[in-house]
Amino acid sequence: MKKLLYGLGALLLLILLAGIILTQVVDTDRVKRVLIEQTKEKTGRTLVINGDLSWRFFPSIGFTVTDTALLNPPGFEGGNTLSIGELSLDVALKPLFNNRLEVGEAVLNKARLHLITRADGVTNIDDLRALAEKQSDVDASKTAPASSHTGSDEASQNPEPSSAKEPMSFSLAGVHVQDAEVLMQNLAKGKLIRLNGVNVKLDDFAPDKTVPLSLSGNLFSDDLQGNIVLAGDFWVAPEFNRLLLSNLNFEASATGRAIPGNKQLKLQGQLAYDLDKKQAEFTELNLETGELKVTGQLMVNHLAQPELSFNLHTDSLNVDALQAEWRSVTPSTTGKNKVESKAKTQKKETANQARVASQDTDAAAASVPGTLSKAKSSDASGSLLQRINLEGDLKADKVTVQGIELEQLDVHIKSTQGKLEFKPLQAQLYEGQVNADIKLDFSAAPTRFSMNNVLTGVNADALLSAATQLDYIQGRADINLDVKGAGFSAEQLQKHLTGTANLSVVDGAVEGVNIAALIRRAHAQIKGLPVPAKEDVEKTDFSALTADFVIEKGVVSTDNLHLASPLLRIDGKGNTQLADESLDVLLNTAIVGSIKGQDGEELDELKNIILPIRISGTYKDPQYRLDLQQVFDMYLSDKADKEAERFKHKLDEKLGDKLGDKLSDKLPGLLDKLGL
Repeated sequence: MKKLLYGLGALLLLILLAGIILTQVVDTDRVKRVLIEQTKEKTGRTLVINGDLSWRFFPSIGFTVTDTALLNPPGFEGGNTLSIGELSLDVALKPLFNNRLEVGEAVLNKARLHLITRADGVTNIDDLRALAEKQSDVDASKTAPASSHTGSDEASQNPEPSSAKEPMSFSLAGVHVQDAEVLMQNLAKGKLIRLNGVNVKLDDFAPDKTVPLSLSGNLFSDDLQGNIVLAGDFWVAPEFNRLLLSNLNFEASATGRAIPGNKQLKLQGQLAYDLDKKQAEFTELNLETGELKVTGQLMVNHLAQPELSFNLHTDSLNVDALQAEWRSVTPSTTGKNKVESKAKTQKKETANQARVASQDTDAAAASVPGTLSKAKSSDASGSLLQRINLEGDLKADKVTVQGIELEQLDVHIKSTQGKLEFKPLQAQLYEGQVNADIKLDFSAAPTRFSMNNVLTGVNADALLSAATQLDYIQGRADINLDVKGAGFSAEQLQKHLTGTANLSVVDGAVEGVNIAALIRRAHAQIKGLPVPAKEDVEKTDFSALTADFVIEKGVVSTDNLHLASPLLRIDGKGNTQLADESLDVLLNTAIVGSIKGQDGEELDELKNIILPIRISGTYKDPQYRLDLQQVFDMYLSDKADKEAERFKHKLDEKLGDKLGDKLSDKLPGLLDKLGL
């Protein structure tokens, strides 16, 4: 036993001595020169190693390199594409003899990647991409013929193996990235995006094994400042072609000119990616930002024209609140100072790069307005939709848009090359139902749109009050709206909006006017009687109200408005200007029922007389006026006709039918001469 211990001690001593000798014998300066020369030969790039290069040989083979940088290629300003503060990596020796590659924890400290896009679209890593693609093609051309040519020879020369040699297994104790930074500079657009303070930790990684992953960092750009935190369980297939991030928990907060206030985003779910199909799928999605909460699933195909499919649901979608919440506001001086202070603490670039970033920030501050106009928002949305195709379903228990509340929304959304469709769109709307097809064409300028909306059994008062804050009409309404146009500003709508609308309302009332009372007051004025006071509640009940409208160049007109009630029959025509909300409508009203005057007598003398009621003013202040002069003329004419009829009847009784017939022929002319 004592001899065995002596032997083991001697062996250990020899191994330690060998390690010491190797670390002393290996010429690290020569290794640096070889690395620099090989990098230049293979890539045309310059590799700079200013720091130390150290080796480890026991119990694992490893190295540590510090202060290393890969310079930009020709055609770009001097600077580093990639710089590394410290990189450390080691490989266990013993597992190599058992066909296992066990890599220890890879540690990367203070790495910095600077990606530059020139004005012509060329980037400072295009040369590296081209080399990688070229090498991939070479490897593929070598592998295919070799496997087909040598298959029979190897089988004849090596008959003893019955199965192919198993590939080497691979495992990684972990990846630890500390305080990394990524800069993305676009010289064409004058934009600079910085992601710094990046920390990544991946523990005990191996193919087909689920391991924990965490990531954090800070984002800084001209218009946005924020931070992100990600945690989840990472899995990769043995073929390294499929990735899965399960139990994902992503949180982000941001502020800046592009995002008013301080916004929070929380995202949970399962994210899978197939490298062969270039397909990402997000299932069990749970997204929350502000008052908006969305669940469902997403799928993205990374094609030349990316494709997005989705199936989403939300309990409440308040479009008005979201627009108000995300409406851009001018940042305060205090906020600006904080951003500038943060920018100064984060600068680790050269003086020239710092100057470029500062110029970018100043230019953005001058060009980004305090509030974003609808036109610019529409342009931005259209530009995005022209770069991506999407199709999916959205369901919402409650939706609020422009003050209108819908329930149980179910809409299919599709967009191809900037042409967006909501078809079909179904929802419950104020005790009724809405079915709509909506199309938006962002590929045209200005944006073109068309809408075909059918509303059935809707509470007219509730809809009108919510949409316009007006309460003109009560009753159950059926509305068919078919319009098209271009642009969304008042000027564009007035110029391009065209279409038709059909309205049918049953068992309702017109608020704000009592036509029967209006007639009573007019009758009292004509008769010289006391004029009745206005009633506290002014409304006109009806059993049916119908109208067809034509919309053309900002004018809505009708020539067949009809209102029926037990007392009245109304035929109307007129128009309204959308620009100034003015009204010009004439209602020809006939009394068909019994209307009583102030003293209770029925106004039979006004029956069957067409009474013209003129509506003017605006939507918020409509004015109803009965043309008294025309009513007076009609009244006198009707009275004269009745007097003539009465006079004729008396003559018939006294003089007989013959004389009565002769007088009846002459009497109208005589009455005309008398002014009756």
